[in-house]
Amino acid sequence: MTLFFQKKNQSFPKLHSEVIERIKNESLRLNKEQVLFVRLIQNQSGVGEVQVSFADRIPGDTDWIRFANEDSKKRLHHGEFSMENEKIYYHPNVELKWKHTPKETIHRIESNYQFSNGKVYLDQKDYDQLVPILKNCFLSEQVDSLYMDGNICQLEIESLDDSKEERISEVLLIFFSFFYPSPFLAPHRPQ
Repeated sequence: MTLFFQKKNQSFPKLHSEVIERIKNESLRLNKEQVLFVRLIQNQSGVGEVQVSFADRIPGDTDWIRFANEDSKKRLHHGEFSMENEKIYYHPNVELKWKHTPKETIHRIESNYQFSNGKVYLDQKDYDQLVPILKNCFLSEQVDSLYMDGNICQLEIESLDDSKEERISEVLLIFFSFFYPSPFLAPHRPQ
């Protein structure tokens, strides 16, 4: 099963035409060329928030968007900006692909977002290291163990059916949409 908001292969977020119009209108209003200034910040619980404002265009700006830092640019490049109720919103466009493996109990998920920054293997007893949304999901869906490496996550599950796959996918979509800096509660060293 493949779940995604919108399939993309891009290095910069998409701007809907209404957003470009909004930037142009702001430029006219201020009588200075403007760009969308975007930053990703983490709140105390680790949930990421995309903040959008306008900034004066500078010579280094090559598009309608300027990111506050490279981390924001790297983590937000898959998504798109749209207008809703006269406000600009960011949509992450998370893509998940479930793939079969030679082993019947191992289920591979590939994403356009990173699960981890290196190789990680966890048994059920280690799930306390994960952010609560992942921990609760993997325990309730009876995931025996998991392996993460970059944009790949492999789950060991005795009996995977369509509804279980859908529930896990929903939680992963929420996890990526919340822009946690990592799947772990505390800094974790890859194996």
